Amino acid sequence: MSQPHLNVPGARAAVLTDDAAAVKAAHALAARWREAGPRRDADRAVPVDELAWLSESGLLAMTVRPRYGGAGVPTATLARVFAILSAADTALAQVPQNHFGAVYGLEAEPDDGRKEFLFAEVLRGARFGNAGAERGRHSRRQPTTTIVADGDDYVLNGEKAYCTGALTADYVPVSASHPDGWVGTAFVPRGTPGLVLSEDWDAFGQRATISGSATLTDVRVPARLVFNHAGRPRAATAFRYSRSQLTHAALQVGAAEEALALAERADAGRLGGRFAAWRDDLIVEIAATWALIDRAADLIDEVVAVGSVTGDAALAVGIAVDEAKVLAYELGPAATDALAGFLGDRAGPRFDRYWRNARTHALHDPVRWRRHYVGDHYLNGNPPPFLSWLLTAASDAPL
Repeated sequence: MSQPHLNVPGARAAVLTDDAAAVKAAHALAARWREAGPRRDADRAVPVDELAWLSESGLLAMTVRPRYGGAGVPTATLARVFAILSAADTALAQVPQNHFGAVYGLEAEPDDGRKEFLFAEVLRGARFGNAGAERGRHSRRQPTTTIVADGDDYVLNGEKAYCTGALTADYVPVSASHPDGWVGTAFVPRGTPGLVLSEDWDAFGQRATISGSATLTDVRVPARLVFNHAGRPRAATAFRYSRSQLTHAALQVGAAEEALALAERADAGRLGGRFAAWRDDLIVEIAATWALIDRAADLIDEVVAVGSVTGDAALAVGIAVDEAKVLAYELGPAATDALAGFLGDRAGPRFDRYWRNARTHALHDPVRWRRHYVGDHYLNGNPPPFLSWLLTAASDAPL
């Protein structure tokens, strides 16, 4: 059987043991990203060094459960870490979002040695990229990218879009459909022949995410790195999706907190009463958003502690995450927009990237739909469309 090869600075990855260590590491990394973020926004260079620092920080393994050697930090701590990093640079901070989603997915796999191997890679500093989305009209649950067995390996062919972080990832999780009807995820090691990652991301904000495209041509992957999702309980799948979305809300809160700090440092003494009123309102709005994030985080951790999820529990988590995202996705762009307004022509290129990043990130999941879904649920009892298939899920699904 062919063996995957990892070429990451794993030997230098810090080992985090608890929440305090994770928060401390986040602040240390954020200090470096504050200097690097403006450069990457300006030159659009792939942030190779900046993401290597992320690997070395040990943060990539902070949610890995202690039984596999990780710190197993609670979801609220993960959200705090994302906010700290986003305050330094929202674009760089978005890159590992899909990494943690992949880690959550691995938790649900059988203990057959394969996920233990990948968790060990994460502890060494490996980062998972993203190659799940596809352009065009198709079912998200039935990608057009194909995967077929060939001896001890699988072979993938297809095209992916919005591959955030894939260019610098050590493994690129690729969703693909098998001719027998099942959908799986293949963890493609970096440098695998036939995997072409393109720097064709062109946006006015979030430039350093380099969310380009991927083309897979006869990409051969060892069977040990392919996970068949046939029979995966719907409730558990929906729960993992909502769980991974909460960090997006934290990214926007971090952007708002940084806007507030920048405005206060820039010229707080001369901005007058209007600034004071805005500052006080923003402090309250940030606190309210954190309250919703923490509530959703607690619901997530309760499900994880039980070890299984019901359809009702997955729906409750989904709604709680959407509530947090509604506030957060309005908060970040509004706060960064106000920052530019208060500073006026003094803002210049130093500050405009905060608004561009917050606005671009908010567009990836339009808040108007989240607001509608939450309202429709409370008024009419309807689940959001992306969770509606929970109604036919098993009543108790293992995570």
